[in-house]
Amino acid sequence: MIISHDRQTLFIGVPKNGSQTARAVLGQIGVDLVGEMGRHPTVPEAIRLAEARFPGEVIAPTAIYAFWRDPVERFCSAVEFHKRCLPNSFIQLFPERFAGIEPHPRWFETDADAVKLELRAVIGEISPAEILAALPPPPAHGVLFQPRGGNLSFYQPQSVWLDCGGVTLLPFADYDDGMRAVIVALAGERQTGELPLINGSVVPALELDAQAATAVCNYYASDLPGYS
Repeated sequence: MIISHDRQTLFIGVPKNGSQTARAVLGQIGVDLVGEMGRHPTVPEAIRLAEARFPGEVIAPTAIYAFWRDPVERFCSAVEFHKRCLPNSFIQLFPERFAGIEPHPRWFETDADAVKLELRAVIGEISPAEILAALPPPPAHGVLFQPRGGNLSFYQPQSVWLDCGGVTLLPFADYDDGMRAVIVALAGERQTGELPLINGSVVPALELDAQAATAVCNYYASDLPGYS
């Protein structure tokens, strides 16, 4: 979602793979392509956004980078983030549970105390296994990406964003080193000092039992080859 000013290098931000930190860092040295989509663009969408930003030019990056994360870890991160910061996100999946409960006025809320206890209590009772079971089926190869809302797009497989060849996948476990390498690729210079951490977890990591972890792996089967 960040393209270099010479349009030769593209970074694709996959949700829950450090994409907001990437925007904060790379947006200073490139062109942010998120625009008005309300979610992170896929590779083809990013190319179209770049063509609109630079009319009359053919956009054909010679290098495309993205981070790839363990699917189980990424799913747990999405669940934790949504429960913590997106109080209305589960209304799309479980409308019956929120009957009679007023939604939170903000779509993104960093202050847990600002969410009414009635709403927070329902959110807290939803298990990861229930979330996984309620998600729409993963899209088939080559099918246009049309999630049921920006919040739920976080649960789409990573392969949805990277369903094309020629992408250099960087391990999320080595995010700091990988991001510094992307900075060099975009700007030709090295970044010194600490990188900001945006939307990082502030609570203990969510743990799944063996059955739930297997279910997550089955749902994200398309992501396993890329990660391994």
